[in-house]
Amino acid sequence: MSKSKLMGLHVDNGRIIRAASKLGCLTFKAPFTYLGSTVGGSMSRIRAWDEVVNRVRLRLSKWKMTMLSIGGRLTLLKSVLGSTPIYHMSIHKTPLGVLRKLESLRSHFFNGCAPSCKKASWVNWKHALASKEKGGLEIASLYALNRGLMFKWFWRFYTQESSLWSKVIKALYGDSGSVDGDMNSGHTTCWKNIVKEVNLLVDKGIDLRNYICFKLGNGEKARFWEDRWSDGTPLKSRFPRVYALEMCKDITVASKVSLHSFVSSFRRSPRGGVEHHQFEELMSLVSDIRLVPMADRWSWNLSSSGDFSVSSVRRLIDDKTLPNDPLKTRWVRFVPIKINVIAWKVKSNSLPSRFNISRRGIPLDSINCGICDLGVETVSHLFFSCDLVRQLSILIARWWCVPYVGVESYAEWVAWLNSLRLPTKNKSMLEGMFYIMWWYVWTFRNKMIFDSKSQRKSTLFDDIVSKSYFWIRHRCNSPFCMTD
Repeated sequence: MSKSKLMGLHVDNGRIIRAASKLGCLTFKAPFTYLGSTVGGSMSRIRAWDEVVNRVRLRLSKWKMTMLSIGGRLTLLKSVLGSTPIYHMSIHKTPLGVLRKLESLRSHFFNGCAPSCKKASWVNWKHALASKEKGGLEIASLYALNRGLMFKWFWRFYTQESSLWSKVIKALYGDSGSVDGDMNSGHTTCWKNIVKEVNLLVDKGIDLRNYICFKLGNGEKARFWEDRWSDGTPLKSRFPRVYALEMCKDITVASKVSLHSFVSSFRRSPRGGVEHHQFEELMSLVSDIRLVPMADRWSWNLSSSGDFSVSSVRRLIDDKTLPNDPLKTRWVRFVPIKINVIAWKVKSNSLPSRFNISRRGIPLDSINCGICDLGVETVSHLFFSCDLVRQLSILIARWWCVPYVGVESYAEWVAWLNSLRLPTKNKSMLEGMFYIMWWYVWTFRNKMIFDSKSQRKSTLFDDIVSKSYFWIRHRCNSPFCMTD
């Protein structure tokens, strides 16, 4: 009942009308709008998510795409656009078709082109979604966000037994909540979808339940056999032959440890073979139990504090499902985000060099370097082998008083940088200078190809030095000397 209106779920319409007449209120049906969001209806249908998709599309207005740099677009994707559909994703399973639409909108916005535009995309979106440790930009996928938000209700069911949510689920599906998926067929519910998705993740090698465990205190709440209080695995699964002998399956850790004889609650003593081996291993584990005068509590193993967070689930799912680049993403805090993104594109070969364009089947007059015209314009040639880049790299190394060795690829450049003996802060500044050099080189190359005016190479190094000093100075919290 909502103020002066009444509705019912899976209730005969006649009964609703009679109840409304007695209460003196009106009736209404689902779906309906509440606080600007559509509530009710079948959220398994793609059309039910049209409002969410349209809302994200409106946030990705064309003026934002054209006015923001790639660094600004990346920031907007992480801070705003990823949180827009959270209300609906928090409990409903998002259809894969909707997820593909939303990811397509985010991908086009990041690349600076409208969804209807046929502009080529040079960024592998799945690589961009991955964490920086996996070589991505840590944007994170909406699939992992949706499953993480759904699992939060699973966590609440386990850890908040006195909550209304837990009581309702137990009333409908029993004390176990049918978490093993043994639910009766019938109308699909939110809880059924949550349990189903948790079990489907197990098939992908992600068993989130293994990260829920008990932190033992006095042992009066943790069940000895059923709960995950030892290494994240229930003892009934680790020692099935011994568990079969137990007569009190729900016995707590405190009660089990306090027994005069450990086997007193067994229907018979363990025999030889596998049964005896498992019993000996169990006794070795039990001998290490130390109970303390404080209540047992649930703990989340993916967090050092033991507190559950959706972000930890999101990272875990993304790390398991998204591609893994052997070279992790390097991020320098002394330079703007757009410069770091250019460096990431150099690492991942995600720039429209002439060689990459020709591989797409687009005809070109020449695929030689647009700066030196001495080799095929690949990303490696343009940023490491080109004569102009080599000269700039030597000047930067000479200014920093470090030896420079000619490199041919990003991996070789990283190896050279790691071999330098410099303070961590200074090495990070030097790395940022190379990122700025790559940004200037890419801008210079584009002007040479598309601008009718002649470009001057002689001022490039001075521009790089002045811009580097300006950016690093305003991002450094303490005084510094770039060559110390």
